[in-house]
Amino acid sequence: MAKRNKTNRKSKRSTLRPAALLNNLLLGSSITKAARKDAYSKKWPDQAGQQALQNLKLKTPELLDRLGLGDGTLIEKYLKPLLSAEMVKFFQHKGKVTDMRIVPDNDARLKALDMTFELGGAYPPTDPKLEEQKGVAVILVDIPRPGGRNLTNPEHVQLPSPETRS
Repeated sequence: MAKRNKTNRKSKRSTLRPAALLNNLLLGSSITKAARKDAYSKKWPDQAGQQALQNLKLKTPELLDRLGLGDGTLIEKYLKPLLSAEMVKFFQHKGKVTDMRIVPDNDARLKALDMTFELGGAYPPTDPKLEEQKGVAVILVDIPRPGGRNLTNPEHVQLPSPETRS
């Protein structure tokens, strides 16, 4: 006897929950609130939401490739044309257009270059732990000084008063 295929509620829910989580995050909810709304773990919603986001990050490149938006396609179809973007400037006098010129769209070109550098990994990571490590390390070395004076325990030195000088 053949088994009946039943649609499992959990399998349907598992495919819809990440999309609902992203939707709630885009609407401005915190990860914890979004996870609670989308029926993730009631005991640890923040951890469940973080894990769901990590799973989505791992699946994103596969999804883009399946939709025909792989790295090569994105660069050839969208990024390269932006690097040569142009815009039309209109000049008017007393409300009537007198002239128009095609000029480079430097704003679009700058954004395309920024995107290229970011995708290429040219920018340093913005990890908070790495940000804390910035700074200057100062190393004090106590070297014996001529005359036997020590900088860590300075002796009280009396300077001569101006009256006693000749």
